Amino acid sequence: MRLEAKKIVGYLVPLCTRPGDEVSVKISSTIDANYHASLVELICGDARSRGTGYQELKIASEFEGDYPGKFQPIVMGSYARLGELMGSPEFGFTCWFYPTTPDRDQVLLQGPDLSVRLIDGRCVIRFYDSSLNLPFDLLRKRWHQLAFSVGAGSLSGKMRQLGKGTGEPEEVSVVAQVPASASPLQGGTWFLATDDPDKGGQFNGRIEAPLLATTIDLVALEQLAQKTESSLLIAAWNFSLDMAKDGFTDTSGNGYQGEFFQQPTRAVTGVKWDGSVQNWVDKPDHYGAVHFHEDDLIDAGWETDFTFRVPNNLASGVYAVKVSLSDDEEDLIPFFVSPGVDDRKCNLALLMSTATYIAYANQRMSIGTGIFGRGPRNSSDMYLVEHPEVGNSLYEHHADGSGVHFSSRLRPVLNMKPKTTTWSFNADTNLIAWLNAIEQPFDVITDEQLHYEGKSLLADYRVVITGTHPEYYSTIMLNEMTAWMDQGGRLMYMGGNGFYWRIAYHPENPAIIEVRRAEDGTRAWIADAGEYYHQFTGEYGGLWRRLGRSPNELVGVGFAAQGFDGGTHYRLNPESSDPRVGFMMEGIEEKDYIGGYGTQGGGAAGEEIDRYDVGLGSPVHAIVVASSEDHKPGMLRAKEEFHMTVQVPPSGSVRSDITFFETPSGGAVFSTGSISYAGSLSINEYTNDIARLTGNVLTRFLDPARFDYPS
Repeated sequence: MRLEAKKIVGYLVPLCTRPGDEVSVKISSTIDANYHASLVELICGDARSRGTGYQELKIASEFEGDYPGKFQPIVMGSYARLGELMGSPEFGFTCWFYPTTPDRDQVLLQGPDLSVRLIDGRCVIRFYDSSLNLPFDLLRKRWHQLAFSVGAGSLSGKMRQLGKGTGEPEEVSVVAQVPASASPLQGGTWFLATDDPDKGGQFNGRIEAPLLATTIDLVALEQLAQKTESSLLIAAWNFSLDMAKDGFTDTSGNGYQGEFFQQPTRAVTGVKWDGSVQNWVDKPDHYGAVHFHEDDLIDAGWETDFTFRVPNNLASGVYAVKVSLSDDEEDLIPFFVSPGVDDRKCNLALLMSTATYIAYANQRMSIGTGIFGRGPRNSSDMYLVEHPEVGNSLYEHHADGSGVHFSSRLRPVLNMKPKTTTWSFNADTNLIAWLNAIEQPFDVITDEQLHYEGKSLLADYRVVITGTHPEYYSTIMLNEMTAWMDQGGRLMYMGGNGFYWRIAYHPENPAIIEVRRAEDGTRAWIADAGEYYHQFTGEYGGLWRRLGRSPNELVGVGFAAQGFDGGTHYRLNPESSDPRVGFMMEGIEEKDYIGGYGTQGGGAAGEEIDRYDVGLGSPVHAIVVASSEDHKPGMLRAKEEFHMTVQVPPSGSVRSDITFFETPSGGAVFSTGSISYAGSLSINEYTNDIARLTGNVLTRFLDPARFDYPS
């Protein structure tokens, strides 16, 4: 039977809520019919026949009912609005640009009765009925300066291209002109990278230093780009200023401030960059460019179908708005409900990895367009294949080959749902199912809240449980988690490949995160030279391990290997008999192997695994309770752990370590070191050694008695 894409999808704003918050629901349907909306609590999203088993609980809601379905389009592409500029009887414009797909027809500039397009690899300037095709072949990833003017009966243009390295001339140029009517430039809105916002962005590449003046002298126009004041200037925009903001400044003093849309990439090298600095903060004028992409997308911009307020009596948990056209045509759109600030808290919090969910939002690596491509497996995957307009994850490349630096939740996220593959969000619902099965009260909190609220979010909790893959962490998140642990917090790290990449949140929009994949790491792309620093914060990007704050220091283990051809068991180490972990081993019948079973690859140790390593910062007093062994050939060592392009021999470093250690503040840390671990909890109806060991840890961690720090 042919796999078909979902017929109805949606997203919610916001994703992370508290009782009393208003939620906007945005739905698009490819079928012109009413849909039914209701509220459910998500207990487990794993609907596979060999999985834990899908569980939802219907919740009465005021919004439940039928709503008219409609199709809501998405328009991709970043662009800039230069503002409502004044008219002029004669004028000149200049900018630098760096095309990354020069052979595609695209828009560089649009103004009233004016356009600059790239057509068949050349610049074509049009003003009213006059058209100038500059006889100059554009080169990919080379800087070009365009200058053109209208006046004295002609449309004149000049193109200058800068060489690169010693093998190309320093610059080549061409000048051309055609007759033009005496029509004046009308006042109106100007755009970069689009001719119509309703069409989205239509340019791939970088633009720097756009400038509009009242001169028609092309040489004078080029020279104006080096000045900050001139009576000839109408407007001049410096993209190196206010790097974290969505607006940009008119430095002419005439007040024509501009605005970016759909988050083009800033903090990228510009025409002046010579390699003398690597951080845009040190020489901002070397980073005066903005990289636009035809497939940038941050906000789908859908109309709201309906709104509702999170009920004041709704318990903290993971919920979903369920919208259905029929029994087999539905979408479940999750959101997270945390306790109100003044509400009574549980002793236990489940920290949902929303930063990682957004990083992986709509990733296509596993459905045929990346290194793990296996073809679509469900209707959500199929929707991603058929609808590229929902945007990319941080694991994709843009249409011009550059890496995707930004991801957002303001759009349908097809893989952050139940009934999809057990990765990230859906895998984390195995933890929810386990806590419900053992009748353990808990609150739900999120990465996004941790970043913006800090330590106060954690202050009321004795124990925090992470998700199965808390891979992406901001500096604030890491600092606040560390501060909470320094005050006696007990952390259960229930996954693998955690605390791996540094990210930055948008300073004004919590829906957006940024990553700069610098230097090293297991990654789908690498940032360009000179572009390792985040535009949102100015912080150096990359692996926390290479930033001097390895995961081992925080949780005792760090990323060691990844492999997707099946899981394996753990062998209990002699240290498992140490009295310090006696509480953990109570009732464990097996004295040799544990975890040789599971819903994710058939074993508790698999997919992505972490190991104990004193050399990387693991506490010397930590106890390695068990270590995995007999991994399949596909479990490959993390790229950051070898230096040459040679075959890496099998190594004892490819393993997952279940680890425990106490902290000086009376707290403790338990780490599973495996993404697959949570998939073993439900085996035999939660009666197994993994579930027993983990339950023992949770029971002791909830006990207020301090942990004794070993002498």
